[in-house]
Amino acid sequence: MMDSTTFRMQGPGNYVRLADLLPSIPDNDWVWSILECDGTGIMPNGMSIDAFEEMVHASPTGFVLHWPELKTFATSLESNHFLLVVAVRSAEQLVAAELDVDDFSHCLVVLEAFDSTSWTVAAQPGAANEHDIVEAVRARYSRSTSTLREGDASEA
Repeated sequence: MMDSTTFRMQGPGNYVRLADLLPSIPDNDWVWSILECDGTGIMPNGMSIDAFEEMVHASPTGFVLHWPELKTFATSLESNHFLLVVAVRSAEQLVAAELDVDDFSHCLVVLEAFDSTSWTVAAQPGAANEHDIVEAVRARYSRSTSTLREGDASEA
């Protein structure tokens, strides 16, 4: 079972972007997939956001990339309305039928931006060996933004 935390994306003088979350995750050789992306910024291969969204939705396993590519992508995003990014150990674990019904049981990490109001970060315990990804996110963001209880994201 995944551990998770949900917190506000925005607060006084504070806007948490995907690029801000990634330092809480150690360098890795996982396979990452963008399953949903609605935001602003520079999209991969110079695509428009609309073309990128269409491409993401057209693939049953999303837009697949590796850690260095995800970090580059994250720095090019200015804002996220909705974003869903998952990590698995191998591409074979990106099972379309499971992802289609939000079954992330094979995923090591799930990063989700909801309606420009909140982030949920979930990770399998021990996914990054001794490094606790969710605890690192809690430590960094529970002080600077209000932490939401589970189910409160729609109230943010």
